[in-house]
Amino acid sequence: MRRALTLLFFVAMATLSAVAQTKGVDFDAKMREYNLVNIKSLEGSENIVICLKYSTTDNFVGKDMYGDLENAYFTLDFAKKIIKAQKILQRYNPDYTLLIYDAARPISVQRYMRSLVEGTELQDFVADGTKGGRHNFGMAVDLTIATNAGQPIDMGAGFDEFSDAAAVKGTSDTNDSANRNLGVYTNYVNSLVKRGLISVEAAKNRLLLIKVMLEAGLYPYRREWWHYEELTPMSEIRKTRKLLNF
Repeated sequence: MRRALTLLFFVAMATLSAVAQTKGVDFDAKMREYNLVNIKSLEGSENIVICLKYSTTDNFVGKDMYGDLENAYFTLDFAKKIIKAQKILQRYNPDYTLLIYDAARPISVQRYMRSLVEGTELQDFVADGTKGGRHNFGMAVDLTIATNAGQPIDMGAGFDEFSDAAAVKGTSDTNDSANRNLGVYTNYVNSLVKRGLISVEAAKNRLLLIKVMLEAGLYPYRREWWHYEELTPMSEIRKTRKLLNF
């Protein structure tokens, strides 16, 4: 009992510490200070919808972690790939648009997020913020496809749904494009249909998103249909990019 209470105490202290670090921070100003760009400031972004889930309580921890932040920030080169994806998507279907759920994420928020799931079954899904992941460098995006009216289309599993149905690949990712191509994803997504985990329509929608993003040079993370990144190794990103250390 004493050990359990001690653990709870340290988790609570970590949470309070993380909250204190983010309270009153002007995230927009800090993002610009770190040379990130608001994607909506770029040409071609006009129809992209922004709905940052961590600026609401509609997320897997039920906490608003971003406060007033409503803009999606990325490194310029990464943002340009999202713009390219938007153009590709609207060529395939002019009634569709991209809807961004998360973008650059300060390391303080990453650590706060981890503190909220420490010791739970969700712990393995949330990096602890020791080194920083792709979101913490402005080089990852969480997104989906929506109608031009802003209504998300069916992907078979919700955003931040950590289940078998949310995956797009059954084996570990590598930085080799042969390990992460449309054929690999198509086979696995179709296997989810055969297992009764997602519908045929959801599979079709999910594969459309994958196809569009691959053509733009971005790849899905195997356990999260909504998460896209480049193949650049994290070791290189940590050497050449600036961690969002706020």
